[in-house]
Amino acid sequence: MPRSAIVTVAFGHSTEHLDYTFTSFAQKNPGLALHAFILGGQLPQGRLPEIQYHLVAPVPDFSHPLREVYFRRMALIDELEVDYALVVDSYDVLCLQRLPPFEQLVGDAALAGCVEHQGSRYILGQGYTANFLNCGVIFWNVPASREIRREIVERGRTHFRTVADDQFVLNEVIQTKYFDRLRILPCQYNFRPYFNKHQRGWPTVHHLDGVLIFHNASTTAEAKKLPAVKAKADLAPLPVDGRPLSAREMLWRRLRLRFLPWIVR
Repeated sequence: MPRSAIVTVAFGHSTEHLDYTFTSFAQKNPGLALHAFILGGQLPQGRLPEIQYHLVAPVPDFSHPLREVYFRRMALIDELEVDYALVVDSYDVLCLQRLPPFEQLVGDAALAGCVEHQGSRYILGQGYTANFLNCGVIFWNVPASREIRREIVERGRTHFRTVADDQFVLNEVIQTKYFDRLRILPCQYNFRPYFNKHQRGWPTVHHLDGVLIFHNASTTAEAKKLPAVKAKADLAPLPVDGRPLSAREMLWRRLRLRFLPWIVR
């Protein structure tokens, strides 16, 4: 059986609060190992029994500690004796359901991930992608992706653009050179809408049924109040027309549809 693990890298405040979201993966996936790499001089005081901790000395290569977290988490998984690793943000990624085996999710690819909200972006290299990946939840085939990850980390070490630079670099490398080794997962594996809260330019949802991994820092606390979610969301039946519609009726239906919110702005 392939060996799999769920991994995060943390520093500062979040190291003492990995029970906020990270341990949800242990609750929903008993038997899967959780590993936390801690950047700093000492391990957290309140260590949790569900997590295996690893102390890692910081390096100055990435100019900012959070940027270091984002890039080094792609390299540090090589220190674990695993075949597959799910790498997640340490403080805002909440597991809501048991995950399928990682080898099934990744398949014959080197990595699997979900498209970011507003996934149509200009990028260096390919020039454009409609599949800009969010890096807060990435499934890696560890040996198959080793050289790809090394290239991403080196590119990040070369030049600073912003703190959350890992998404630009990963997408530049993957979408230009290794798109044939990428598997894109449904958004239920990295669900980014706001839950019961409106934010301009972002989608709002009022249930999380069907969601396996929820990833929205602003509404994580609200999501944690849910006692459980359904494995799949309910799909209400459409009203039955019962007869062919007239041209006037079809026109009215089409006009009504134009005013329904279906594109997120």
